[in-house]
Amino acid sequence: MPKVLRRWSLVLALALVALPGTRAFSDPAGGGIGGLGIHPGGIGGTGIHPGGIGGTGITALGVIQRFGSIYVNGQEYVLSPQTRYSVDGTAGTAKDLRLGDRVTVQAAADGQAVAQVVRVEHAVIGRVTNVDAAKRQFTILGETIQAGKMTPLTVHNSDQSLPFAALKAGDVVSVSGLDRGNGHWLATEICRRYPADAAPARVPLLLRGRVDAIYPGQNTLEVGATKLKVNGTLLRAIQVGQSVVVRGEYTDGKTRAESISPTALAAQEVGNRVSLLGYLDRGTDGWTTHGVSLVENHHTLYENGDAADMQAGSMVAISGKVKAPGVVAVESVTFSVNPMDFDVPVLPPMAQGARDDWERSENEGERPEVNSPEIERPDVERPELEPQVERPELLDGD
Repeated sequence: MPKVLRRWSLVLALALVALPGTRAFSDPAGGGIGGLGIHPGGIGGTGIHPGGIGGTGITALGVIQRFGSIYVNGQEYVLSPQTRYSVDGTAGTAKDLRLGDRVTVQAAADGQAVAQVVRVEHAVIGRVTNVDAAKRQFTILGETIQAGKMTPLTVHNSDQSLPFAALKAGDVVSVSGLDRGNGHWLATEICRRYPADAAPARVPLLLRGRVDAIYPGQNTLEVGATKLKVNGTLLRAIQVGQSVVVRGEYTDGKTRAESISPTALAAQEVGNRVSLLGYLDRGTDGWTTHGVSLVENHHTLYENGDAADMQAGSMVAISGKVKAPGVVAVESVTFSVNPMDFDVPVLPPMAQGARDDWERSENEGERPEVNSPEIERPDVERPELEPQVERPELLDGD
C-alpha cells in the first residue's frame, strides 16, 4: 500500500479508537481493532477490497485471525443475522467461533464481504496419547501436532484458558490447524473437551487429511500417519491422493470409524473467487493445498519469492478463481506468511504487540505472547441441522 494511504488509514483508526463505544480487541498476532471495517490490504495480497470482489462470490479457507466481524486471510467478513454456522458438519452459532479456528467462509459481496456460511473444520479430534512438553508437541491417532508458545489451549464450553503444561495423555481435545504433510500439523487452536480423568467411555474421533495408501485386502485406509480399519465396501469410493474426513468414536479404548467422506472446496462454481492459506503439497497432477489443485500460468504473480520457491512444505497464501470443481487458477502466491496476521489491517502503534515470523521459526511453532480478553460475539439464531451423510457399518480398528 502507498505510504500516503497507510498514513490516512492510521489516522482514521486512531480517530475511531477515540470514539465512544468503540472496542479494541487483542488478537494472537499482537492486537486488533474489532468492527472498524478498515482493510488497507486485500484478499491474498491482491488488492481486492470488500467493495470490489468480482465474480459471484468468494470462498476463503484459513484461520480466524481477529474478531470484528471475523478476519480470515486478511479479509474482514461481516457476520449478519442470516449467516449460517456449522462445526464439523453440525449446526452451530457465532459463539462457537474461536481465534485460531480453521474455517471455510463462503461470502457474497454487496458493498462489503458478507459471510453467508462459516464452517469450522477441525483437523483432528481424539485422545491425546503422548505429550512432549519441552517441544510443545503431542500426538493424537498417530498424528504429530506442533503447538506454538501462545497457541490457545482452552476448555470446551468455557472462556477458561490453560497452559500447555496442563495437557495430559488421555485428554480428549479438538485441534484446529494446518496440515504440514506426513502426519504433522501446525496447531492454531486447541480445545480440551474432556480431561483424562473425566472422559466418558465413548468419545468422538475425527481426522482430516489426504489418503496416502489403501490396502483393500486388509480393509485398511492410511491418512497421514494414521491407519484405520474400515469396511471394505467404503474403500471403493476413495482414491489415493484424495482429501477426506474420517469420523467415528472411541469405544472401550478402541477406535471405530463411522464414516469416511471425500472433502472438496466449498466453491465449485466456475469464476468464484478463492482465498487459501496453507502448506503446499505435491499431488499427482501438480501443486495442491487443502486438497485443491493449483494451476499457475504466465500471469501468476509471486510475492516474497518466485515460481522456483514453490516447494512442498512451504506455507503460502493463494488467491485465484475456480477453474473447475476442485481446481483453482492461481492469480497470486505469497510466500513466508504468518497465518495469524497475514494481510490484516495496519494497526496504530499503541495497538501493536510483539509479532514473530512463523516461517523463520516454524520448527518451534513460536508465536508472540499476548493477552486475549473476552470477546463478545453476536448472538445468532441456530440454523437447521445440515443433512447427515449416510454412514455404512464399519469394522472396529485398534
